[in-house]
Amino acid sequence: MELWIELLGLALFVNFLLHWFTPIQSWRERLVEKMVRIMVKHNLWFAEPLLTIFTCVQCLSFWSSLLYFQNFTYALITSFTAVVIEKILKYGSQGTE
Repeated sequence: MELWIELLGLALFVNFLLHWFTPIQSWRERLVEKMVRIMVKHNLWFAEPLLTIFTCVQCLSFWSSLLYFQNFTYALITSFTAVVIEKILKYGSQGTE
């Protein structure tokens, strides 16, 4: 039971971090823009997948849970849970806009 709480907590934290925690959003956007400029300037197109870690809920939840749990199955479950949470929150907020 405790493991499922950790998996769900990590998935919720990643969604919170990438979408709803306002102080981090400006920092994250500046970091991504700076990385894009560096990659364009130095022709580092092979490093483009690194940007998805900072912009994709699925990617960030997978890699962070893989580092935290060091278990591939738990990382997949956390990633799937984070995507489901993201879809639920986006669907639920459509009517409020």
